Amino acid sequence: MKIGIDEHISAAHMVLGKDLNPHDTLFAGQAASYMIECGFLAVQTFLGSPHIVFLALDGMRFLRPVHKGMAIQVDSTIVYAGTSSVGAYIRLSILAEHSTAAECFVSFVHIDELTGRAMPHQTALGELDDQGKQWQKAYLAYHAMS
Repeated sequence: MKIGIDEHISAAHMVLGKDLNPHDTLFAGQAASYMIECGFLAVQTFLGSPHIVFLALDGMRFLRPVHKGMAIQVDSTIVYAGTSSVGAYIRLSILAEHSTAAECFVSFVHIDELTGRAMPHQTALGELDDQGKQWQKAYLAYHAMS
């Protein structure tokens, strides 16, 4: 078993008019897309394999509105590595304020490319810092409800 490396993937975006809901704030579907994409890149890097599929987005919540013209940053932290699944905490922040605007957890499953079925990824998660342990506890709480 190998220890995966969490590269803490980050991506920046400019919020455009096409990204807005009828209230002129960032549409939740667009935010989810950014967050899932960042999670995908983080898990792909962590496993060293592109053979993953999206499983779940849990606990997505907005803490403040995001408006047109704002620059946002989406950051990932791997918080869980199961037998075939990997979970990440995703934070969407407003760059100018360095403040969290939204957050969620995403999960992906490692698959056999030929069959499309889940398969063990043989990757372990290293030691988490205190914040990572808190996110892991929250991540596991969401999955205990399933």
